[in-house]
Amino acid sequence: MNGISDVRTLRIRDVVLFFFLCLWMLWTVSGPVSVLAGTPAETTGSSADRLSRVLKEEKRLLEIRQDLQRQIAVNRKIERAIARDRKFAEKLESKKMQHLIAIYEKMAPRTAASQINIMPRKLVEMLIAGMNPRKASRIMRYVDPAVAVRITTDLTSRPVTGQDLRRSP
Repeated sequence: MNGISDVRTLRIRDVVLFFFLCLWMLWTVSGPVSVLAGTPAETTGSSADRLSRVLKEEKRLLEIRQDLQRQIAVNRKIERAIARDRKFAEKLESKKMQHLIAIYEKMAPRTAASQINIMPRKLVEMLIAGMNPRKASRIMRYVDPAVAVRITTDLTSRPVTGQDLRRSP
């Protein structure tokens, strides 16, 4: 998605979809009538029965609307997570970051670990995530235990990507 215009398009599409879903439900309940005009299709049955049916249908439509709103909220959370992951992948793919990863992979494990102990959290996460797992594990042996725990929790909270799977031994 490309930002605000896509979110607006998504919201407009959801509203239009909900409107036509409601019209279709009214059509199936009351038969082929002018749903927007509100003309009843059947004149048989008491007004209490019709009122009861309308109230049940209104309750059902309200439940469907709430379900749709919950699903929209879930989809928005997923969309934000995808955007975060895309930004993370872009940073990881940058040439500068790849160069830095290569430098730390070639360093002695103790030297790299001593520097990782004092690095900012996000930089450490990108470095370790981008490294060959064997080289990263050699470095992690010498990292301060508190920092190692922080790195592990940061990496496990990040979803696994296809590139991570290709790097595995």
